[in-house]
Parts: sequence; C-alpha cells; structure tokens
Amino acid sequence: MACVALVAISFQSCTILRSARGAQSVFMREEDPVLAAVTFPLLIKASEILLAGSPRDQSALVMTASLYVMYGSAFVQGEAEFLPDSRYEEKQAAMVRSGTYFVRARRLLEPALEKRVPGLLAALSAPGGKTPAATALLRKLLPADLPLIYWTMAALLSQYALDPLDLENARVLRVAPPLLERAEELVPGWNEGAVQELLVSLYSSLPDYLGGGMDKAEAAWNKAFSYSKGRSASLYLARALSFAVPNDDYASFRKNLELALAVDVSSTPDSRLATELAKRRARRVLAAENQYFLTIPSGSLP
Repeated sequence: MACVALVAISFQSCTILRSARGAQSVFMREEDPVLAAVTFPLLIKASEILLAGSPRDQSALVMTASLYVMYGSAFVQGEAEFLPDSRYEEKQAAMVRSGTYFVRARRLLEPALEKRVPGLLAALSAPGGKTPAATALLRKLLPADLPLIYWTMAALLSQYALDPLDLENARVLRVAPPLLERAEELVPGWNEGAVQELLVSLYSSLPDYLGGGMDKAEAAWNKAFSYSKGRSASLYLARALSFAVPNDDYASFRKNLELALAVDVSSTPDSRLATELAKRRARRVLAAENQYFLTIPSGSLP
C-alpha cells in the first residue's frame, strides 16, 4: 500500500483552480486545458500590469497572486507530477519552477494579510499554537477578507508541499488550520465548498496533535460535497487519494476516480477548466494505479 506521509501535504491543483472567480471567470470557462496552459501567462502579465497601476488595490493584488498559485500548481507542478522517472531532472526543474510562483504569491499576500491584521501570522506561527491572543486577532478577520485568507493559505501550503523538510516552510502547519477554520466560519459555503476542500487535503495529511486527523477530513469532505452538490471532480479525486489509498481500499479508489470522470462539465460552467483538469488527472492516476497499490484485486481491472 502506498501511504501518505504524516506531514506530506498533497494538494489537487484542480481544487485550487476551482476557486478562481471574478476577473478570471471567462478564462475559467475554457474547456481546452492545452489552450489554457498557453494563454495563462498572458493573463498573469495583464494582471501584473493592472496591479502596477493600482498597487494599493487589494482585489488586484489577490487576483495576481491567485494567478501565480494556479499557474504554478496546475500548469507547472501538475504537469511535472506525471513525468516518468527517465525525465527526473526535467521533473525536478519543473517542481522548483512551480515553487517560484508560490513565492511570488506569498510576497504579495503575506504583507497584505499583515497589514489587515498586524501580528496575526507571527502569533499563529509561535510555539504554543492558537493562544487567546491569536484567537483575538483571528476574530478581526471579516467575510471580505476571505479571498485574501484562502489564497495566502493556498500559496503557503503549495510551497510547503514541495519541501516538507524545510523548517522555514513548516510554520504553515501551525498557521493553516486556524486560518482556514476562521475562513470556514466567515462564509461556510464560499465558492461551493472551496475552503472545506482545501481542509480535506490538510486534515488528511496531518496527525491529530498537529490539528488534523481523518475524522476532521471526513467532516470537511462531507461539507464540501454538500456545498458543491457533488459537482466537484477534484473532490472525488481527493476521496480517492486522501482516503482510499491510505486505507488500501482499491474499490473506493476506482469508484471515486470514475465518479470524477463522470462529472458533467456543463453542470458548473464557471469552473469548466478546473473540471477538465481534474478529469485529466483522474485518467492519469487510473493509468498509474500500480504506483498507489502494490496489488490490484483480481477481477477489478476493466
């Protein structure tokens, strides 16, 4: 059985991509991932130009940072993940390159969050966890801050997942659970369960003493499923990889990947691209199923 390391967080790029809204909405309706990959850098540059003209505009800042995270995750790291071992150096170079986009996002987002609630990140990062002082600072966050919270966490967690052994990155393990839980309180069903879907990956990767656990992951998955009405292909992917694989449950693994492939892209036209990418990843995971299970039950193959 292929096990998930306790603090090796693996995020679905399509989960993050599904959270795009606003100015990116037309782009997110694209149904051709190849066309999207080619044109995404142009969208990034256009956003950078807008931000340069209005550097104090938090909406422009969050949009630019979110584009960095989405591009690095979905179109750089997401493609590198399935390169064969024979292309190891190319794969590693792409992983490093994806990290540069997460760093770009952090450079924009962390100062913005610090300006919004001074001392919050430092309070949450300090040993001792969620202290009364940190809790008081969390309460200062309002519903309007949710995109800033979400994309800051997406950037931090995506960078951490690339190198869990980096002690500088490890502070995210103290920061992410309370911030995402606060986001969940502020707008429970934001973007059809996007926060809960991020929490699924986080909780399922962390032990109880670090704020995670499979019971929490199960509850987050159920909430995300309810908010998305079963229309999130990436959520089924998460079920297959974060629940079925650690439990050596091939039947659930295959069932959920097939459910991901069965999601109708027209059911969520504003996130068509995310659905297409999730389905493409489901096909790739199915093709590489022997990497997730040492043995495949007889009679299970199509």
